[in-house]
Amino acid sequence: MRRNRYHFRDVNNVSSDHNNEFIYYLFPLILLITGFISGNAVSYELNNRNLLSVINPIITNIENLSTDRSFLVLIRSFFKHFTYLFAIWFLSFTIIGIILVVFIVFFIGFMYGLVISSFSYQLGLSGFMVGFFYTFPQNIIILPLIIYMTSQSLRMTIYLFRSIIQMNNRINLRMVLNEYYQKLLFCVGVLIIYAFIVCIFGKYFIDILKSLV
Repeated sequence: MRRNRYHFRDVNNVSSDHNNEFIYYLFPLILLITGFISGNAVSYELNNRNLLSVINPIITNIENLSTDRSFLVLIRSFFKHFTYLFAIWFLSFTIIGIILVVFIVFFIGFMYGLVISSFSYQLGLSGFMVGFFYTFPQNIIILPLIIYMTSQSLRMTIYLFRSIIQMNNRINLRMVLNEYYQKLLFCVGVLIIYAFIVCIFGKYFIDILKSLV
């Protein structure tokens, strides 16, 4: 009878772990969606003149894109996204830093919402396509990566906070830190794959953008 009681307790613990896992991923997803909606709302409130001030620099940037300069654009994009990911990763080591993580994720969603919505309101369906391809393949590779790293950052912050309160042993903390470092390396690996995708298919993205503009 005692064995069954322990068994049911273990099942409840597993269920609780799955719920926590879901919450860790749900929170950054909600932040991105909230930021996107906020960017959409700001874009909607702007008049046509202000919308043009948002999309004109982007259109100029698209017109100046070329395969000769794609490598420089690629390097710039890689380090920009790495900066976001590293900041999210590093800020988890401070309780106050998690507030900055929330702001970073919200800001990323806000910029996506502002850019795509500004094109959509100004140019209609073709504008939406411009905004979509201008942020592609970032919106299918980088955004999930942001959600993943933010979830791990939240997990790490909570773990460190509990470790300080409960005075856990250093060996366990060292193992967790090592695992957390490996997750940063995983994100860097995904960024390198993203860079290769942009490098291989960048010419096609540029041609599609120029045809839409």
